[in-house]
Amino acid sequence: MTRHGKVRLVLVAVAGVCGVLIAAAQPASAQLVERSHQHIVLTIPDDEVCGIPVVTTVDFIDNELEWLARSGFPLFQGTGNATVTWTNPDNGRSMVNQFRGLNFKDLTATDNGDGTLTLRTAVAGMPERISMPDGTVVTMDVGRVVFVNVIDYNGTPTNVDDDETIASDIESVSGPHPDLESDFELFCSVVSAGLT
Repeated sequence: MTRHGKVRLVLVAVAGVCGVLIAAAQPASAQLVERSHQHIVLTIPDDEVCGIPVVTTVDFIDNELEWLARSGFPLFQGTGNATVTWTNPDNGRSMVNQFRGLNFKDLTATDNGDGTLTLRTAVAGMPERISMPDGTVVTMDVGRVVFVNVIDYNGTPTNVDDDETIASDIESVSGPHPDLESDFELFCSVVSAGLT
């Protein structure tokens, strides 16, 4: 899995859906490589969540910055908001997941001298708020988490497409994160109960 893909996978896991990102200011010592912005609204008619067939509707904003640190490694940063609704077509029951102020920022990329790097990434905001259609909140993760990943950059430090994550850990957690603390088992438990 690529490093950029791993960052997005972490956000997906924390949020229970697509990574959602909006740009913020870049550090003065960094060289901006790319800036992107998307507002995506879509419906996926034949989707699945936690093994349950659903119709998924998504409305999210995706803005991102990529820059090169002085070390030469690419770093990413972004923030975002989204609403994802899953509807069981068999019974009409729905569950809603909202992201608010979700942001992530690669804090440091340290060359380990052996073809790997250690990447520290902070994810903050409200990455998950699962509720019933009437607004009743079932579970919510909010606050800041710092992830540490050891990445094999395959001899190409500026190309994240061939990066592979070989180890992951959580450095710190601030705020309530019941889904994260359940190793993301809570997500399927509450979503499945709400959809069936």
